[in-house]
Amino acid sequence: ALPLTTLAFLLFAMVLPSMRLRRRTGRPALVLHRSGPPLQRVIGVGMALFMLAIVLWSGAHLALGEQALGLWQVPASVRWSGWALVVVGFFVTVRAQLEMGTSWRIGIDSERTELVTGGLFGIVRNPIFTGMLTVLTGVMLATPSAWTVMGWLDYVLLVSLQVRLEEDHLLRLHGADYARYAQRVGRFVPGVGRLGSPTATGVTV
Repeated sequence: ALPLTTLAFLLFAMVLPSMRLRRRTGRPALVLHRSGPPLQRVIGVGMALFMLAIVLWSGAHLALGEQALGLWQVPASVRWSGWALVVVGFFVTVRAQLEMGTSWRIGIDSERTELVTGGLFGIVRNPIFTGMLTVLTGVMLATPSAWTVMGWLDYVLLVSLQVRLEEDHLLRLHGADYARYAQRVGRFVPGVGRLGSPTATGVTV
C-alpha cells in the first residue's frame, strides 16, 4: 500500500498541479531564480532529494518488505492512525492547491502573485505544507523506523526554513495586507505562529 500511496501523493500533489499551472498560465511551477536568496536554492535541492528518498523508500518497501527495512514493532492502532493521517493530509494538500489556483509555486516567484486568504488559507497560512507534514507524520507512524523519523525531522526543518523565506517575500510583495493576515492566522496550526504587530523595522514573529 505504501508505494502506491506515495506515487499517488506525488502525482496529485506535485505533477498534476504543475501541469495545471503550465496549462493555465504558460509558466513553470518550479521557480528558483538566481537572483533569489541562496538559501532558497539549498532548500530546493534538499526538497528534491527528500522526494527522491521517499520514492526509494517506497520502492524498497515494495521490493524487500518490512522486515528488511527494520521497521519498529508498534501497536496496530498506531499504524492505522498513521494511515488515517495520510488520507487527511492528502486531501488537505490537494484542496489547498486548488484553492491557491495560479498563485501556487514551488519556490519563490519574482513575479507578483495574488494573496490567497480564503478557504483553508483562512484557517492556517500554509495549508499545503500542513497537509504534507500530516502525510509524512502518517507515513512515519504507518512505517515507523529510524529512517522515517530522520526523514520527518529533515522535512520539518526544510519547511520551517522555506516558510520563513516565503513570509519575508510576501511581506515585501503585499505589505500591510499580508501583515494583517499573518497577525490573525496561524502558520501551520490554527492560532499558532501568528506574526506580531508591524514595527518601524519590519514585522517580528
